[in-house]
Formats: sequence, structure tokens, C-alpha cells
Amino acid sequence: DLDLAREWLPHLCGRDPQALDGPQIARAVVESVAENTSDAVVGALVWGAVGGVPGLIGFRAINTLDAMVGHKSPRYRRFGWAAARLDDVAGWPGARLTAALATLAGPDPRGARRA
Repeated sequence: DLDLAREWLPHLCGRDPQALDGPQIARAVVESVAENTSDAVVGALVWGAVGGVPGLIGFRAINTLDAMVGHKSPRYRRFGWAAARLDDVAGWPGARLTAALATLAGPDPRGARRA
């Protein structure tokens, strides 16, 4: 149901659902689930394993800061840029581990090379 998908997509990501067709909405959902898995689950667990509770809280704080001010707007240009880059660096280990886990969990690990 394309209309229902357009209604619910803004709850998951910031894309304009009216400009997307069915395959583009599906792609947006998959990308958002992958990013949220990396950021909210695997990345947090990685930093929790490395730095304990302070590492986990620090990672989530960086991630939240990026979500709040990491946009390229005149108001947050310098601060937002730094928040976004810090989030990129902090999220790198979790993103790589998420990709490896998704590859192993998939039906054909060779398909990851095509993606």
C-alpha cells in the first residue's frame, strides 16, 4: 500500500515521501533500518565494550548531537560540521561491524560485493 508507506516513512527518515515511488520508498526504509542498526545497536555495543557505560553514553551523545545540529545550516555551520565529523569517526567501527554481520547473516555472502 503505497499511500500507507508514504504516510509512515517520515517517522523513519527525513525524506519527502511524496517525491518517491515504490522502489525508492523501499530503498529508504532499508537504508534507514541499516543506519539505525549501526548507530543505535551495534555502534553503541561496540563503544560499550570498549569503554563500558561511559563509552556507550559518549557514543550516543555524539550520535544525538549530530542528529540535532549536524546539519549544514548557517546557524550551526561550524558546530554542526564538527558534530557530524565526530559522529562519522565514532560510528566507523560499528558501521564496519554491522556490514560484516549483515554479510554473514545474509543468504549469500558473495552478494555483499555487489552492494
